[in-house]
Amino acid sequence: MTYSPVTTPYHPDLIVEQANNGWRIVRLNRPKSLHALDESLVSALLEVFQDFHTDDSVKAIWLDSTTPKAFCAGGDVRKLRQLVINDEVATANKFFEQEYALDLLLHNYAKPVLVWGEGYVMGGGLGLFMAAPFRLVTPYSRLAMPEINIGLYPDVGATRFLADRGAIGLFTGLTGSIMTAAGAYGIGWATHICDAQRDSVLDKVVNIDWEHYPAGDFRAIDDTLNSMHRPVGPGPLQNSLDVIHSVCRGVNFEHDYESIIGLSDARSDWLRQASENLQKGSPATAALSWLLWQWGKQVHSWNEIFELETQISDWKIRHPDFVEGVRARLVDKDLSPEWQKGSDLSLKGILSQNPPVTTIESWNELLKHYGVI
Repeated sequence: MTYSPVTTPYHPDLIVEQANNGWRIVRLNRPKSLHALDESLVSALLEVFQDFHTDDSVKAIWLDSTTPKAFCAGGDVRKLRQLVINDEVATANKFFEQEYALDLLLHNYAKPVLVWGEGYVMGGGLGLFMAAPFRLVTPYSRLAMPEINIGLYPDVGATRFLADRGAIGLFTGLTGSIMTAAGAYGIGWATHICDAQRDSVLDKVVNIDWEHYPAGDFRAIDDTLNSMHRPVGPGPLQNSLDVIHSVCRGVNFEHDYESIIGLSDARSDWLRQASENLQKGSPATAALSWLLWQWGKQVHSWNEIFELETQISDWKIRHPDFVEGVRARLVDKDLSPEWQKGSDLSLKGILSQNPPVTTIESWNELLKHYGVI
């Protein structure tokens, strides 16, 4: 299938085309970096979606990438790390501001957006994915918020979308566990599972006859996708639900931390990997993720979520664990980060040297100084 390019050249790593019936197709095209997002790319995406929002000829948008290996593996954290090292934190913060503005726009978008989440959908890619009303995965999809491994924290709206999933969200935030299509659909991260080829799914949706759907465009797309949805058998997440709820209660940080690490002798490979990720991950990231999940359980608008995350990201990239975590995993690749150690593995012990004091009433006085409100 060929579509015609739009007249505006938005970005060299972005393919933007128009198709039948008011559809627009937006494709990430940075295959060497698994379509990682940098400031120029998120700024271009923001411009695209702003333009389409006000263009009456646009009815719906399909968002994917040019390769099946990944929709988007996240933000370009190597580039962010270098900016921090170069003392260009203000430039790094511009990336977060643009990225969160894009996510916020999509959460509030008036037109249908479909994301084809094949391959890796992680970090900033998952933030984009979760902001769309139609979230398609395939049997080859792998979704995660793996920031525990690099000393960042689950951002891009995860403060809310992890909290919305209760103990499962907390567990995935603390461990960076990878979700298959079954797990993603089971907890509502994905809205549909498609085992058909991308182009055949795209062909069906761009040829929707809107006139046959008086209930509206969203209903038309939902009915079309429902006809192609193919459930799959339970994945490792569903097979681990009882264990997750027993080890991850969200009442006491030390209990959750020690109980998850205690899964090192679990029968399930997936649970053992979760234990290893947390044990080898940044303690500051774990503490921050746990506290943000507590805050996210309260009712907050997406505006408030991204306002707080903007401030916390500014703090977190200055924390030594971020530069060190990206170094160990993505630069030197020795997988041996030297994390900042607190006096002990309690919230106060981990965060004592560098407490994340921000606004939104200093983050509700840091959840009443870790007593968690």
